Amino acid sequence: MATFNRFLGFPIDAWPTYKPKIPSIFRMINVMKSTWGTLWDVIVFWQVRFMRWLTCKSPIETWYIILRDAETYEEWEEAALQLDVLTGNDLWRQNPTSKYYDYRLIHQRLQSIIIAREEEDYIQLINLLRSGLVRNLGNVTTPRLFNRAFAGTKLLIEDYITQVSEAIADVTKLSTSPNTDDNENRNICRFSSQAKLDLLHDTRQAFGRSTLVLEGGAVFGLFHLGVVKALHARGLLPRILTGTATGALIAALVGTHTEDELPKLFSGNGIDLRAFGTGGGKVRASLLKRITSYNGRFITLFKRLPILFTGGNFFDVTVLEKCMRENIGDLTFEEAYLKTKRVLNITVATTGRGGVPNLLNYLTAPNVLIWSAAVASNTPPSKSLYSRPPVLRCKDTSGEIVPWSIAADITFRPRTHTSYTERESPLTRVAELFNVNHFIVSQARPHVIPFLQSDMHGPPPLIQRGGRTPLISGLLRLIGIELDHRIHQLETMGLLPTIIRRFLITEQIPGTPVTLVPELSASDFFCFLKEPTQANLRYWILRGEKSVWPAIGALKVRCAIEIELDRGYQFTRRRKAVRLRPDSSRVDKGEGRERARERVRADSLSGKW
Repeated sequence: MATFNRFLGFPIDAWPTYKPKIPSIFRMINVMKSTWGTLWDVIVFWQVRFMRWLTCKSPIETWYIILRDAETYEEWEEAALQLDVLTGNDLWRQNPTSKYYDYRLIHQRLQSIIIAREEEDYIQLINLLRSGLVRNLGNVTTPRLFNRAFAGTKLLIEDYITQVSEAIADVTKLSTSPNTDDNENRNICRFSSQAKLDLLHDTRQAFGRSTLVLEGGAVFGLFHLGVVKALHARGLLPRILTGTATGALIAALVGTHTEDELPKLFSGNGIDLRAFGTGGGKVRASLLKRITSYNGRFITLFKRLPILFTGGNFFDVTVLEKCMRENIGDLTFEEAYLKTKRVLNITVATTGRGGVPNLLNYLTAPNVLIWSAAVASNTPPSKSLYSRPPVLRCKDTSGEIVPWSIAADITFRPRTHTSYTERESPLTRVAELFNVNHFIVSQARPHVIPFLQSDMHGPPPLIQRGGRTPLISGLLRLIGIELDHRIHQLETMGLLPTIIRRFLITEQIPGTPVTLVPELSASDFFCFLKEPTQANLRYWILRGEKSVWPAIGALKVRCAIEIELDRGYQFTRRRKAVRLRPDSSRVDKGEGRERARERVRADSLSGKW
């Protein structure tokens, strides 16, 4: 037992109560284990937080994604309002003060109009309306006021525009019959139907008109249809449309359809694209053989690039004529105006003036067929691989379709082969003919889009990871403006080659336009290899709508008063015409058509169109 006790180192009888002494190294190990466990918990905690930060989106990011992926304006507007609340831009909108516009003037005029409407002082109200007939009154249209918040601009500006529009509606609704029982109220405005019509006409003439300019685009020109759809849905579509190249095709479609026909057109189902099918004689057999003899999309693209460099067109003239004729029929400019009350302008370019205007509409070419003018605006270059040049056609006195004799000796050419001066520019001619002082430009030229941004694009997307900072964006824009200035100097001196002008020169727009540009991805540029179909038509319509939504607030400020003036004038004019309309049984159809044509010409000369 003693030996066993010596082997163990302690008496075996004391085993239950014996507490061995732990060396200090074991205590250090326990401390290290505890410390490591604590550090591990901290590491796991922050790892979870970091992964959650990477994968989980903040409310701002969530609403921005909804804004970016919205497919209707209502979805986009809800996301824009939520983003303004989350970023504090709603407080900026509520605060009327800003150094970028005269908020004191706008507030004073707003209060005066409200008081005049409440007191039914229509004489004072009319004086206020006529004294403020400036689209940019107090600098309210400056882009800086519309790129701060997502959903709009200062509420003071929006309230002012709303009150002016409602005041115009009040004047339109005024009764023109005398009220002898209310002689005590001297503020009741009494004037004849003609006096009210003259008031609205003169007021509209002083304010000026807007036009929607659809600029080119090749296949990207389908984007214009979405722009028109979005403006029409918000009641902001101007009655004056101007189209160039592919934009002329879209303008012709819109300018020949009535209000009831437009919804079907905007859905894409009202457009017949069978002419672009394989069985429709899409291109000449020799061209098909030359293109299909190469393999691969990139080789085909490079095969088509020379056509693009020379200002060409990817569509055959015969195909365009067939497509346009199937969709709009044999309508002339004058017939389209009588049908829709919209003014359609199509620009063309010729090798020599020869008496042919570069702007075709119901005043300059009333009997010309619209489909032939739209195709002429898409003239391929003379050395193109495609077929014959376009021919302008018109209706003679008997209604037969014949070539337009005025343009018999004229050769049409692509717009990019011309160098319009400011006086010769078709857009300047639009301003002269129709009192236009405001241009909304839908830009879809594929070689220009990558270097442009919509004027009303909203706040910079700082929440996008990897996005450009405002400093970098500002520097790039400054460099672009300087390059544009130098390039136009070279163009003025005639030192710019055609191939460079094709990509870098855009037509000068009178005044300060609003430019709408689609956001494109790299894959969109492969649309050059595709013919128009119902599928990509709907895709481009949505692209066009999305380019308009951020600019809705700015366009309301610029156009709401004009549209209300035009609505009031047209309403008063129709009511006056009903009172003076003769007995229809005494007027035959031929005489009615002649009177309609005479009325169109008379109204155009007097400005009452």
